[in-house]
Amino acid sequence: MIEIGTYSTCDKESVIALVLHCQNDGTRPLVGVEDQSDLLHIEEEYIYDGGNFWVAKENGKVAGTIGLMNKGNGLCILKKFFVYEPYRGKPHNLGQQLYGVFLEFAKLHGFSRIILDTPKNTDRAHLFYEKAGFRRIEKEELPVEYDYPYDDSHFFYLDL
Repeated sequence: MIEIGTYSTCDKESVIALVLHCQNDGTRPLVGVEDQSDLLHIEEEYIYDGGNFWVAKENGKVAGTIGLMNKGNGLCILKKFFVYEPYRGKPHNLGQQLYGVFLEFAKLHGFSRIILDTPKNTDRAHLFYEKAGFRRIEKEELPVEYDYPYDDSHFFYLDL
């Protein structure tokens, strides 16, 4: 059974391994932890500022993650949304489960706008976001500046 809970420091290495595994799949330039320091400071970057970071586990092993970074004034950033391949789609639909937890938290805590970035060549992710109601925007339309690991990113926006 898959359980989704809030990040704990004991998850750090497994979360980093998942994120780097998914990011460095051979379809784009390699990125490391040094390109995304939030991975080293998840509690400070996500949780302590009124956001959250969730980790999905099966039998104690990390299977997926999703983070909500609070940017104030009802705006949050969806970040670090990654799922190991066996958990994507049926029968687990772990991405849907994680996004559901994210969305419930966002609404409960008064967030009204979500933004995110994703590499241009991740068509499956783009389809997921578009089906969830996100619309693509240009970088210049972002309401805040924030760090993201790829220069060739698309940006998405959703009003709740």
